[in-house]
Amino acid sequence: MEALPHPVGKVSCATLPGPAFVQPTFVTTDAELASVCDRWLRAGQLALDTEFVRERTYYPLPGLLQADAGDGVVLIDPLAVSDFAPLGRLLTDPGVEFVMHAPGEDFDLFERLVGIVPASLFDTQRAAAFAGLGMGVGYRGLVASLLGVELDKGETRSDWRRRPLTPSQLSYAALDVAYLHQLRERLSASLAALGRLAWLREDQERFRRTRATDAGADAAYLRVKGRGGLTAPDHAVLRALAGWREREAQARNLPRRHLVGDTALVALARCTGKAPSRGVRGLSRAVLDRYGEELDAVVRTGREEGPGTLDRQVDMRPLARRVDALKRIVVEAAAQLELPPELLASRRALESLVVQVHVHSGEPPPEWLGWRRDLVGERLLVSLRSPA
Repeated sequence: MEALPHPVGKVSCATLPGPAFVQPTFVTTDAELASVCDRWLRAGQLALDTEFVRERTYYPLPGLLQADAGDGVVLIDPLAVSDFAPLGRLLTDPGVEFVMHAPGEDFDLFERLVGIVPASLFDTQRAAAFAGLGMGVGYRGLVASLLGVELDKGETRSDWRRRPLTPSQLSYAALDVAYLHQLRERLSASLAALGRLAWLREDQERFRRTRATDAGADAAYLRVKGRGGLTAPDHAVLRALAGWREREAQARNLPRRHLVGDTALVALARCTGKAPSRGVRGLSRAVLDRYGEELDAVVRTGREEGPGTLDRQVDMRPLARRVDALKRIVVEAAAQLELPPELLASRRALESLVVQVHVHSGEPPPEWLGWRRDLVGERLLVSLRSPA
């Protein structure tokens, strides 16, 4: 297996384009990975990022791992390393804080490599949102706005599995972790001054705890776009279809869209009859030939089982005005706090609140405990408990 086209150890500053301080050390053997992981266990804080390929697979294919404990960037070649157990031990150590930017898909890769995700996290994208810098700010945009450094975007769509990687690719990857410690320092100071560090920690821990549940096949329907207009019985069918698609995509290691797209899935959820798949646009002949009967069976099963205990057991259409009223409260509160409204509450979170409190007269869902309840939750509860 071909490794990175550079020897292990420090390379000269002229080797890669970019600032001298990002000239990396290369890890291409199991022994070298074990050595750097042992060193990082004592570091206390590690900037971490990954490069992968996922266009034609369900699971990410690793291309490169980048890390910096403050003493220099290290690039790990996952195509040359076979034993990732030291990385697993590192990720589960609560004494090491991992500084990452929008790590959702990186977590997917760690789960694939070692079966776990970091125990302690500082997400600079989420921190930027709490600091009032906007929702979903990219790493390069954040480096530019906070540090005044413009980073090249030229390798965004690189093939990270091809070997040898070019000097431009290696420089791009190294820069992805080179500024994370500085971003963390700036953002942490801002959040401390605003009294919001605890909000970030609570949010990140909830994300880590609920990740496995949210990513499961049973919750796949929550990620389907266009489901909002479905009736409760149709939504039960969508839940069955989305679960089927998730399991089939995993089994075949194919992107979901290569099986059935979201638009076709929603259309199929509305269908009835003995062969509902035959009347749906967006289902290719190949899909119908291979999966037509199976899809029809899934539709029938979902129709027979009906709405369950998930959040769409209630038809949300008559409750749209309630949800819109809550959204207005959230937007007003967010403006006062100079925060993105989506950070306070997504529409899904508002719908869950309506179902739990207004429809079932129960307690708010877990995401409405803690700082969200303190900031806006009580106002939402008053609105929900008042006449329409």
